Amino acid sequence: MVPPSPSRVPGSSPGGGGGTYRQNGYAGGSSSSLPLPASQRSGASSPVPGHPAHHLAAGYVRPEEPMRPSNPMPEKAEDFVRQGIEYHEIGDIAKATHFFRTAAEMGDPVGMLMYGLAVRHGWGCQSNRQLAFQYLQKSAEHAVGDLKSRDSFASTAAKGELVLAIYELGICFRHGWGVEKNKKTAAYYFEIAANLGDPDAQNDLAWCYYHGVGVKKDMYKAAKYYRLAAAQGVDTVGNSWIWKEKYGGVLTSPTTEKGQIGI
Repeated sequence: MVPPSPSRVPGSSPGGGGGTYRQNGYAGGSSSSLPLPASQRSGASSPVPGHPAHHLAAGYVRPEEPMRPSNPMPEKAEDFVRQGIEYHEIGDIAKATHFFRTAAEMGDPVGMLMYGLAVRHGWGCQSNRQLAFQYLQKSAEHAVGDLKSRDSFASTAAKGELVLAIYELGICFRHGWGVEKNKKTAAYYFEIAANLGDPDAQNDLAWCYYHGVGVKKDMYKAAKYYRLAAAQGVDTVGNSWIWKEKYGGVLTSPTTEKGQIGI
């Protein structure tokens, strides 16, 4: 079985850890990845053994018609995050990081996440994984309570990013980025994020259970989380076994014809 990718770039992670950076609902998008550089995502495919880390990093494609920030005079932390994302999308990474930092210093959890990822991967600034870990940890600490209290657009648009903070913290422990490597702690955070619906965390946690990394090997749980990730579009070659009845699956997978289930 192919190991998860490193973290998304935001990094990369084995199994997926470090998931691809999602398009922060702030910019009016879904929770899909921001156009980050493809090699920097932290989870599943980031620099983690086999994971990009929420790839915000390479390869941003500038639009044919230059975009301009929608609100040149941000006031609230959420506005700074939006501005940062917009600048990031047009390729002005340094300015994007500046806005993310401002939002982070204002105490916004998503701003902390974005700035932590920027510092970890050196997006428009000097890379500093120790500092990045501190911001990601703060973001993750705020995430659980914040997920319950945020209102307006943030209650839905930013939810994925807040859960992502927890997942990215797991990526840090998985790869030893800014903190001592600890596979058990990494799996712990992956499980929290996975149960909150993060597809990369589900994929990485499944990988951990499949290989017994940081947790006791459990094929049933591995299949369960691989199926949850697959339901959200995360697929891994060679995973047709997860749909077998003995692992709690069904006779056929969403992408496999009946009777074609693999071993």
